[in-house]
Amino acid sequence: MRSSNLQRLAPKSQSKAPMPLSKLHCLTFVGIRHVRVCIEVHISAGLPSFAIVGLPDTEIRESKERVRSALLNSGFEFPSQRITVNLAPADLPKGTASFDLAVALGIAQASGQLPAKNLDHWLFAGELSLSGELCSTRNPFALAVAARKEAIRHGETLHLMLPQSDAVQTAAVPDIPIYGAKTLFEAASHLVGHGEPLVPNGQKGQQDTPVEPDTLPLDAMLDMQDVVGHEAAKYALLVATAGHHHIRLVGPPGSGKSMLAQRMSGLMPQLPFEEALELAAIKSLKGETQSLSMRRPYRNPHASTSLPALIGGGNPPSPGEITLAHQGILFTDEVLEFDRRTLESLREPLETGRVNISRSGHQATFPARFLWICAHNPCPCGWFGHMVKPCRCTPEQIRRYQGKLSGPLADRLDISVEINPVDHRALISVNTEFHVQPESSSSMRDKVGKARDIQLKRQGCLNGELPAGQIQRYCKPAVDAEKLLLSYAHKNHLSSRAVHRICRVARTLADLDGKAEIERKHVATAIQYRKSLNELHSVATSPIVNKSNSELVE
Repeated sequence: MRSSNLQRLAPKSQSKAPMPLSKLHCLTFVGIRHVRVCIEVHISAGLPSFAIVGLPDTEIRESKERVRSALLNSGFEFPSQRITVNLAPADLPKGTASFDLAVALGIAQASGQLPAKNLDHWLFAGELSLSGELCSTRNPFALAVAARKEAIRHGETLHLMLPQSDAVQTAAVPDIPIYGAKTLFEAASHLVGHGEPLVPNGQKGQQDTPVEPDTLPLDAMLDMQDVVGHEAAKYALLVATAGHHHIRLVGPPGSGKSMLAQRMSGLMPQLPFEEALELAAIKSLKGETQSLSMRRPYRNPHASTSLPALIGGGNPPSPGEITLAHQGILFTDEVLEFDRRTLESLREPLETGRVNISRSGHQATFPARFLWICAHNPCPCGWFGHMVKPCRCTPEQIRRYQGKLSGPLADRLDISVEINPVDHRALISVNTEFHVQPESSSSMRDKVGKARDIQLKRQGCLNGELPAGQIQRYCKPAVDAEKLLLSYAHKNHLSSRAVHRICRVARTLADLDGKAEIERKHVATAIQYRKSLNELHSVATSPIVNKSNSELVE
């Protein structure tokens, strides 16, 4: 920028009487909670210095050199006075280079190079290069969503200034004008009305909001129709999806556990727009996709995943896999290979739908309302219970292996399904007695949508999320069904949580059948799902471990 251009940005009256104090606003995050930060710039007489206060970290302290060079290379003058920049609130640690743009504009305004103008209705974010160009910020989509929430919360009109590349990515966020600038001078020119104004993005309505280009329609996802056999398991997955019930798949290697779980996301309806915005913001904070998707998340962490990576952690706290799976599916394949302490950390999120992370000086609450699918082999060698292949494991090995999933954690599972290998002839035969046309994911998704609509209309939430205090009102079985449930609960010494979970599953089964009352068959099916859970813990202590392994028969 030439000096002649600089003279047109500030009136002559401002150049003689500069405003020594300038205030601009930015956003930062504590966990996933956004905080509005006021950037105060004061210029006073004294020896030339440049100080930034307000608990800045190294990334912000180094911005002094970036801002100095960016101002000079953009045609501005860097004041040879005492410059103090305060980041308020002062007790909140801050660590992002996206404050560069606001600091540079504040110095230019406080030194009289920009006119004294109230910028309280603006939010700024952008890292400066030495040449004065605006570089992409770390989490632009999260910033745009946070700016929208800030405007709605305070009932004010806010404008967001971002680098040009980030403004294009965040154009899907409605109700917040987003301006994209390529350089520091371009941003300053727009604020003072000099030259051609920037065109705001992101003013489209919700119905015009685009989704990410690589988003596939639900019908193009993995289809249940590709899975041959396993009809009982498919129906169990349908029940789990319809009522938000956590499910466990148990079977030998190669029986189809992962194949079924991977197709379960195709049974879930699309996300509502507001929830899709929230999830996109969370992914942006984690450095993942910067675009909007209406598909529900599907996360499949490896068994070596650490506890902080699964539930969240760090200092300051950041979300983990269970938060990235919010409103979607968390699939833990080979769940018994996970660290026991890591698995036990799932107890609270499975009950409350959130996780609280506390650090010294920081506390963050992350949403974690996910549908948990876990899968594992029945024993270390994988062949316990197989009709042909013998199991090489001792009863103690089987007991110890299955015991990795503790009783309290297993008690939070609603459904357990045994996955048996499919007959080889059914895999390759066509138009025979072994071939039955499987139901498609689209058809199953329609059933899930109808069942969920019934639940939301009746009680305002899904059956799996129904509070314990509402069980008596919405999940009370018929008289004969209640007798069956009480008899089974008394005989097997079930916990109160287990009884409530059977009632919730039975309620979902009735909803899928279109029944207003929970019948005996619904309770019997729900008990069978729960019975499978109990059998896994007791079968290892049975005198006969495996009929095909005569060596282990006592």
